[in-house]
Amino acid sequence: MIKLPVLAFAFSITATSISAAPLEPDAIYTSDWTKKHAQALANDASMLVRRAGYRCDSVSSISKWVFSVGFNVTCNGYRYKYEIEDRGGKWRAKLK
Repeated sequence: MIKLPVLAFAFSITATSISAAPLEPDAIYTSDWTKKHAQALANDASMLVRRAGYRCDSVSSISKWVFSVGFNVTCNGYRYKYEIEDRGGKWRAKLK
């Protein structure tokens, strides 16, 4: 089994200011992940996206990059696309 990084340890978030977004019922994620693992990654990713000032009310898909450290995340019925990347030990979300 592949161990994936957990984004929550890479940045700090105050629970009162930013909340996680749920996976959509038909969300697409890597088949190796359990739904619980995918939701945990979606929680971390959506909070990072929101912390960056972007919108993410629900997660449509999340996938891990193959050749570098990061994720592609789409939110709100595939309306918004983001890249979440490890840049020098700090996670960063940007609009794609």
